[in-house]
Order: sequence, then C-alpha cells, then structure tokens
Amino acid sequence: MQATFEHLLGLPATAAIAILASYGIMDVEVVATAAPQRKNPSPEDALRSDEGERSGYASTRVVEVKDDGRKLIVSRFLTGDPRDRERSAK
Repeated sequence: MQATFEHLLGLPATAAIAILASYGIMDVEVVATAAPQRKNPSPEDALRSDEGERSGYASTRVVEVKDDGRKLIVSRFLTGDPRDRERSAK
C-alpha cells in the first residue's frame, strides 16, 4: 500500500522531516527546486537565500512528496517583508 503525505505540503521542510521521522521514515531525500531567475530581479529576490531564511524573510517549504515520503521536493518562498521591519524600527 502506498502512503500519502499530502498533509506535509506547504510545511517547512524541517517540520515535514520531523513528521516523517515520527512515522519511522528516516532516509528522506530533500530535493530543492526553484522558479527560473527573473529577467529583472527585485531586491527582495536576494532574500531567497540561506541568509534570508536565517533572518526570517524566507522559508523552505514542501511542494511535493514522492516515494512514500522518502523524497521531498522543496522550494524557498519569501515569507517576510523587510519593509515591515524597517517601518517597525522607526
């Protein structure tokens, strides 16, 4: 029987991996995917990075689950707006 893990879609990758571990699935392969680069990137595009994620501006989320939960396809999304932080600092 094939397991479905649709409830993992949209979750942060770390949360999804923890949930899979609770099911006894430890050998999870994480594959990153991303949209093609824009022709005219905005300054916010640079925040889709490791540093942007550490700063709370981006989050790596599950976009697809394959192989009975053994493969997660993830993508990084902007989840914060640096302008909000600039406004609140004033």
